Amino acid sequence: MTTAHDFDFLHGTWHVHNRRRRRVLAGDGAAAAEWYAFDGGATERPLWNGRANVEEYHATLPDGTPLHGLALRLYEPAAAHWTIHWSNAATGTLDAPMTGTFVDGVGEFFGDDRHDGRPIRVRFRWTSEGPDAARWEQAFSADAGATWETNWIMDFTRTAGPASSASGDGVVELRRYVLHPGRRDTLIDLFDREFVETQEATGMRVVAQFRDIDRPDVFVWLRDFPDMATRAASLGAFYGGPVWGRHGDAANATMISSDDVRLLRAARPGSGIVATDDRPGPAATAIPDGLVVATIYTLAPDAAPGFADFFARALAPRLALLGARSIAMLETEPSANTFPRLPVREGEQAFVWLTRFADVAEYDRHAAALAGDRVWAEEMRPALERQCAAPVDVWRLTPTARSRAIR
Repeated sequence: MTTAHDFDFLHGTWHVHNRRRRRVLAGDGAAAAEWYAFDGGATERPLWNGRANVEEYHATLPDGTPLHGLALRLYEPAAAHWTIHWSNAATGTLDAPMTGTFVDGVGEFFGDDRHDGRPIRVRFRWTSEGPDAARWEQAFSADAGATWETNWIMDFTRTAGPASSASGDGVVELRRYVLHPGRRDTLIDLFDREFVETQEATGMRVVAQFRDIDRPDVFVWLRDFPDMATRAASLGAFYGGPVWGRHGDAANATMISSDDVRLLRAARPGSGIVATDDRPGPAATAIPDGLVVATIYTLAPDAAPGFADFFARALAPRLALLGARSIAMLETEPSANTFPRLPVREGEQAFVWLTRFADVAEYDRHAAALAGDRVWAEEMRPALERQCAAPVDVWRLTPTARSRAIR
């Protein structure tokens, strides 16, 4: 029976091995039977407590062409079925929806399309092969479903646990390290080489890594977890494991302090961090474009419960009008630290607003517009400052070569 949790098995980060038929609906013969293979990756994130999910998919075809796709899957409770909506970044349009259900753990979805100018039926088939493996198959039919030809098979192998949801189910660590002078690039090189995939193998996700452009000896990074229990297990596995055992002393030797850490969650439904899955590979050296700005509001105790709604309703629209593009709104996670070996900031409530700008010049234009805005200066900023227990802290951050893009 189809339910709103049929796709729960797919939440997480995956390696995807692809096999595709070179010629589709080409009849018999050696050419029609030829397949080719390539590898890719996917991240699946739940929304609406599982009643929807988003897949970000990436691969490189054998001829070097990049392939980036997005799938939105929606459960329709009245009809008790799912619809799948797929888009290829090359076109930026949605394909015709596929509709279907799960029976005995197998999901089948059907839709209509065209191939080489003729109408066809399309079938997707999803199967779970245990907690760490899954398969998707695509087949076409040119005779209204009487016969089917499978033309694409994806075999999924899990590389990390369920990814945190943009709807607010995940737990985020915002980590800020103060380093010995001149040691930042040493730590970044070590981090990007040794600590990315090895952390994610334990069930956490390394979201993004940054240089603070105003503080040359500061390194900032984000990682997230599906929940606090997974956080404890994943951190224990990594910091008690062989990779940290080999390289932990070298990392610590670059640091003056590493305990400026905020444990956060999405402040409102849908305000969590969404990161792409197409992280540059280990050999990457080019610095990605863009500037991320983290604005940190330390709140007065009586202001914290309603601050997120106040910010979203009263302040965010004006800030957007003046050129700020919001990435995420986060607030302090109230749970106790489940891994005391790594301290976090406690005894305070914070609201963290992440924004993205094309470059420093665009940010400077926003800052100038904000400084010259009478409504902000006379009405909004005083209302904001009354709710803060400390001066607002602003970090201007540029991604490292291996950082995911967050948006």
